This record gives sequence, C-alpha cells and structure tokens, in this order.
Amino acid sequence: MSSAVFPFLKNQALFLSALSFAILSGCSPGNDEKADEPLATEIEPSSFYDWPLFRGDPEMQGIAQEDLAAPLDIAWTFEPPVEEGKKRTPFKASPVILDGRIYVGGQDGKFFCLEVETGKSLWTFDAEGPVTAPAAVVEGKVFFGDTFGFVYGLDAASGAEIWRFEADDKVEGGINALEVDDPAVGPKEWRIFFGSHDFNLYSLAAATGEVRWKHETDNYVMATPSIEASLPAITFGGCDGVFHILSAVTGESIHQVELGQYVANSSAIRDGIAYVAHYGGEVVAVQVESGEIVWKTATGVEYHGSPAVTAKQVIVPGTDKRLVAYDRVTGEEAWAFQGRRDFEASPVVCDSAIWIGGMDARLYAIDPGNGEELWNFDLGTQILSSPALSRGVLVICGEDGLVYGFKQASGAQRAAESSVDADLPPAAAPAEPSPKEK
Repeated sequence: MSSAVFPFLKNQALFLSALSFAILSGCSPGNDEKADEPLATEIEPSSFYDWPLFRGDPEMQGIAQEDLAAPLDIAWTFEPPVEEGKKRTPFKASPVILDGRIYVGGQDGKFFCLEVETGKSLWTFDAEGPVTAPAAVVEGKVFFGDTFGFVYGLDAASGAEIWRFEADDKVEGGINALEVDDPAVGPKEWRIFFGSHDFNLYSLAAATGEVRWKHETDNYVMATPSIEASLPAITFGGCDGVFHILSAVTGESIHQVELGQYVANSSAIRDGIAYVAHYGGEVVAVQVESGEIVWKTATGVEYHGSPAVTAKQVIVPGTDKRLVAYDRVTGEEAWAFQGRRDFEASPVVCDSAIWIGGMDARLYAIDPGNGEELWNFDLGTQILSSPALSRGVLVICGEDGLVYGFKQASGAQRAAESSVDADLPPAAAPAEPSPKEK
C-alpha cells in the first residue's frame, strides 16, 4: 500500500506490528512486508485505526490495522426505525468506519451514520433506492450508490447532500478512492471509482461528482474495484468474464485477462499481484503490471465473497461452506475451515483471529495459522454483510435488519456463553432523519 493513498494509516506506529460485500446477487448477461511498504494518497490522518473502505484499504486486502481476539460480547445493537405496518428490511451492505463514525445503507433506501462506541444514530439520509453495497469515506465526504443508479456525495459530518450522479442502471458495487495527478485536470485530485449494471466502470471527481472517465465493458460491473497505487491502476472482474486492468488516470485499458466466468466480488492486491476468485471455481493470481497469470487453482467452488490476502496466504470464502487459505506464492491449499453453511460475506484478518459471518447465522473467529475454529456466536440471522473493525469494535449487519457492535468480552458474562435468546443490550435510539438537500 502506498502512503500517498491513505495517510490515515501512515503515521500509526502500531501498524508496524499488525498482520497485515461482495456483491452477493449473481451476474447475468444483459511479519508482514505490508508494514514496510510505502503507503498513493487517500484519507486525512487519524490517531485511530479506521476502516474507511470496503475491505479496509484501497487494495481490498481485508487486513485490520488493530487486533481483536475472541471471545466477544455484543456491546450494542442499532435497530433502524420502521414505519407502522412495514417490516424491517435486511442489510446486505457492509459498514465502513472513519473517525468514530459508522456509515452503512439499507435496502429500504436509508443511509445511516452511527457512533461506533455506542451505536447511536447521528444522522440518516434518504436515498432514492435500496443501498446494497459499501460506501467510502474520503476527504470529509461519504460516497455510496443505490440500485436506482444514483451515486451520492454527502458531507460525512452532517449527512447533507453535496452532489449526486445518475448512472444508466443499478450501482450494486462498492466505491474505492484515489488521489491522482492528471495533467488534463491538474495535480492532486481525489477521485472515486465504481461499477454499474450499465456495463461501465466510472471515475468521478470526489469534490463535484463530475465524470472524469468511464470505461465500457461487455456486461454488468458488480465488484468493488481494487487499486494498485504504484502504477496507478484500477482492477476489477466483470460479468463479462474478464479481469480488467485500467489506468486510474485515464480509464484506458492496460490489460484484459480472460477468466471466462462471472466475477461479482473484489480482488485483493498485494505486492503487485491481484488475487481473484470467480464463479467458475478458480482462485487466480494476476500480475497487475504485466497482466500475466502467476498461478490459478481449480476448486469447483462458486465464489461470492471476496478474498483477503496476508503476507503468506490468500484466504477465500466459498459457497461450499469452507473458508480456505491458499499459499500466496504457489496457490496450494494451506488449510481449510469447514463451516455449517455457505460463506457469502468476506473475511477480516487480525493477528489473533480471522472474523467472518456465515449463512448459518454465526460470527466466527478462526485461527489464522491453522484454520481451526476459536469461537462462534449465533446471531440468529443470516450474515451477508462483511465485518468492519475500528477502535476495538467489530461492526456487522444482519439479515434481521439490525447493526451489531461487538467488543472483546470481559467479566463473567461472555458472548461465548450467551444465546440469541438472552436479553441483548437495548437498541440505540435512532436520531431524526436530516432533511435531504437537493
């Protein structure tokens, strides 16, 4: 990762000791070296570790910059307000966190800002359509898309709308961000990147929402794009069966790697290698600069969740009920954890545990060294949302329409000993929605 990309990580001393949503609907036609890496430019510095993007960083590595060991307790729950006579809608989007604030959208079109310590609602914004993908928080703004094709730029502090952009079809992938030098525009401009069902990958000016470029593919773009800042390049797999590598500045194609199968999740990049798992049952390593396939491992598993990548392993959730670690150099299987049902969400890796939610309603802690189960907690609801971790709080959303905040267990009553039938902490009271600015 490059410090020109996300400076909020650059000055954090503990980073040197850290180990360094997916879009779930299917596609259809229509000692870590990381600590020593320089960080391209991406968010204001913070004295805390944060999770401002899906998978935590622009490379989509899924590595937490702080540790969290099992067991955990539920510290709080947030229950969104529901209009009389209506049912609570599930969460599919994964949360992001910056400066003590959680940002996440729901399928009812509500986009929430919550306090990470308590789950208290700080503001609510009404989008035009359902929000099913993660947001990005950059330069004091939060960006997200909806299934009506709108992408919004809001003031992160107040929720006030700054701009909106309308694509020609759904936006079901998350948003990434990079500060680029573009001679055609001027130095150091922040841009956001996202895909749409209109077959395009877009780059917009973060400040204004103005289109800087769009790159057309042959099918839906549902993945959150990953960034290789050293080139700089944008990488993503499409429902056209191609792994695309584009110039982040111009949107021009650098390489097209034929995979032959739908890709609806994000790739994870480390040391210039992108790791992608696709619907056709392969995990593939691609050298971003050359476009060459370094290795590929056939598994026969359809992949929806996105991989995480550490110094030694690529950790991939599958629809075969397994979470599997592959050797990052050879692609050989290192270990496998057998869950109870499929994994649709993506893992987050800490020193002490890999955290992932399953379709069996359980939040798991898995040993990163050998894949053994350390702990699990039954939420009583399927989990399609991937975790986010900041300030000692693991945040995850459920199909029951609730947002959960977990903290490390203390005292006699531990989450490992509790049950979803037990009394949970009261849901945080929602704040009144802020008026949508046109």
